[in-house]
Amino acid sequence: MANKELECPCCGGTLSYDLHSKDIVCPFCDSHFSVDDLKEYTENLATDKEEDTAWDESKVQAYTDKEMKGMKVYSCESCGGEIIVDETSSSTCCPYCGNNILVSKQLAGDLKPNLVIPFKQDKENVLGSLKSFFKKKPLLPGSFSKDNVITEVKPLYVPFWLFDADVAGRVRFKGEKTRSWSDSKYDYEETKYYSLVRDGEIAFDHVPVDGSKKMEDQLMESIEPYDCNEAVPFNAGYLAGFAADRYDVSKDETFQRATTRFREGTIQAFRSDIHGYENVNCVNSQIQLSNTNAQYALYPVWILNTKWKEKPYRFAVNGQTGKIAGNLPVSVGKAILFWSLFFLGITALFTGIGAIAQYLVPFLVAGLILGAGVASIILAVMVKKNKNVSFQYGASSYVRNNSFHILGRKDIFLYSEVKKTARPSSDRD
Repeated sequence: MANKELECPCCGGTLSYDLHSKDIVCPFCDSHFSVDDLKEYTENLATDKEEDTAWDESKVQAYTDKEMKGMKVYSCESCGGEIIVDETSSSTCCPYCGNNILVSKQLAGDLKPNLVIPFKQDKENVLGSLKSFFKKKPLLPGSFSKDNVITEVKPLYVPFWLFDADVAGRVRFKGEKTRSWSDSKYDYEETKYYSLVRDGEIAFDHVPVDGSKKMEDQLMESIEPYDCNEAVPFNAGYLAGFAADRYDVSKDETFQRATTRFREGTIQAFRSDIHGYENVNCVNSQIQLSNTNAQYALYPVWILNTKWKEKPYRFAVNGQTGKIAGNLPVSVGKAILFWSLFFLGITALFTGIGAIAQYLVPFLVAGLILGAGVASIILAVMVKKNKNVSFQYGASSYVRNNSFHILGRKDIFLYSEVKKTARPSSDRD
């Protein structure tokens, strides 16, 4: 702990005592700390606890011999994908590559799902959601929604590992407070830096982690959340007329991802308790997990494979809520057109203001710079609308009701910086 107390809160460098200023200084980033402020900070660090992220796996179970006789596995000879179906199903198509699945074998040695959420969205609803999804994208190529060919629309039960935990945590943030003032010669901006510590507890239920290597993790997380209150105990009868992806990611492989989601969810919740600061960023977090539980479940997903200009596009639809996710192409021509319109509009506005104020050149230059910047930002937002596949790093949708409590708050002043800028001579006259 002695070494930890000598680390600079800003850069991690080794601190030393300065005889002249009577401060603790960092020779690497030139930060200065008073002895009292640094003492409070290091005393708080000394109370950090060791992490505990162990998991209880007792609820995971295997199929019985009777259940295995009622199901079989089809393997795709093309891509290697495997799906589980009931024994009445004949050969089918692979939901991943569309090729016929020909190799059949008896289910053996697999883990049995604890839960299943039955399908609520039918094919008609899914295709309607896809069309609405296309209409809300101004940069989508005009021919995409007309010419793309939907090669496959398949309902599929996707395996997920579900994790529950009570979390006790401490999160340390760094926050800033700024103020500005001026005198006859200079403009000043002072920034004060603080260590913001929050201790508390929060609980999460049924945080899902994708258990299939064939399904893109980002795509699966993009159609969350699922409401596990509608889940029922697994029964092979739910597979009648449907297929289930065979899990190939073990629970041990998903522990790290689950712990990451718990940690990020805890950080997000604790961050919501901080007010009155700017540029608040997480510096460090420690969590201790208790009452952990891991289960295996099947969640409903519609897979839509489309093709446009010989390039495949895959979309996923939450079979419970209808939420859709998938990345769409961007029309370069439309992107250039929109950027040009925004750029010219802002530039023309500033030029007009400059002409009225008789400062044409300065306003024209400002309009060109601002127009380019604003047009680029607006275009980036529009492009992002075509790319809605992303990881859900936290787990805010799975917080147990009334489980979040802040148990301790500590806002510790670290140091301040003052930037001085000479004022233009015209402002001083």
